[in-house]
Amino acid sequence: MNNQANNYFNRISNAFSSVAEVQISQSLSLLKNALDTDATIYLIGNGGSAATASHFAADISKTLNNKGRFGKAVSLCDNSSVVTAISNDFNFDQVFERQLSILANPGDVLVSISASGNSANLVRAINYANQHKIETLSMSGFTGGELAKISKVSLHVSTIDGDYGVAEDCHSILCHFLSEQLRQE
Repeated sequence: MNNQANNYFNRISNAFSSVAEVQISQSLSLLKNALDTDATIYLIGNGGSAATASHFAADISKTLNNKGRFGKAVSLCDNSSVVTAISNDFNFDQVFERQLSILANPGDVLVSISASGNSANLVRAINYANQHKIETLSMSGFTGGELAKISKVSLHVSTIDGDYGVAEDCHSILCHFLSEQLRQE
C-alpha cells in the first residue's frame, strides 16, 4: 500500500512542478482585481470540478477586499433547479452560458475548472464571457484542452490524460493556495 500511496503523491508532485509561476501570479492578480473592484467571480465545472468550483466560491466569499467588503463569488453549478431546467428545456451545453447571460456584467470574472479542458458547456461559457468583456481564468489538467487556449489566463496542471484524481486534487490545492494569498493581501 505504501508504494501505491507514494506513486500517487509523486504524480501530484510532478503535476505541480509543471505549473508555471507566471500562471499563478496572473491568476492571483485577476482574482485580486475582481475583489478590489467589487466584481463578481463566477465559477463553473462538471462533476468533481463542480464541487471544487463550489468550494472555491465559498472560500472567496470569506475574503475581504481593500474596502473591507467580502468577495462576491457564485458557483453556477449550485442551483439544481436552474441547472436542470436549462439542461432539460435547452441543452446541457448551454447550462453556464445562459446563466452568465442573465447574471454577469463586463468586468466580472469567470473561472472554469476542468481536468480535460474540453467540456462543451465550459467552452461555450468561456467564449460567451470573452465576447462580453467578462475576464476568464481556466484551471485545466491533462494537456490543457480548449480552455487553456481560449481563456485570458490559464492555470494549467500538466497530467497524464485520464488522470482525473491528480488533476482535480491539484486544482483543489491551487484554489486553497489562491484563497490564502487573497486573504493575506
